[in-house]
Amino acid sequence: MNGISQYKKNAVVFEVLGKSCYYFDISYERNVTERIHIGSGIGFSGIYHLYYSGGDFHEVNFSIPIYGAYSFGQKKHHLISEIGTSILGNTTPYSFLSLSDVTPFISVGYEYKGEHYVFRVPVYFAYIGRNEFFPSVMPWIGVSFGRLF
Repeated sequence: MNGISQYKKNAVVFEVLGKSCYYFDISYERNVTERIHIGSGIGFSGIYHLYYSGGDFHEVNFSIPIYGAYSFGQKKHHLISEIGTSILGNTTPYSFLSLSDVTPFISVGYEYKGEHYVFRVPVYFAYIGRNEFFPSVMPWIGVSFGRLF
């Protein structure tokens, strides 16, 4: 035995209704150990053509999730939990970026980790703060599919 681990250390993951708190996101993940990985990505919710006193511009709403995860078990089918935060932002006139909010989240869910692919169905809980429309902690379900390399 040569002592080199056989697990894939990197992944690119596409997620719908995921940790970015927007419609979809794409993330890069790095396995620190066989059970722990860290990651970051970018999510988008829309591009809007807006008008203001100086003219018009395209506003892009985006989110940058930063997170860590722990897998409970080493089999192909197991439980996974993530903790992190999403930094919400948008573009403004004159091509400035505005970072408007930070949304912490945790998740717990199912993960299938094959030899080349990963599939997850997590339940997220994000703290969105006090507001008039939603509870302070918002739950939702995401679905993600990734390529291990």
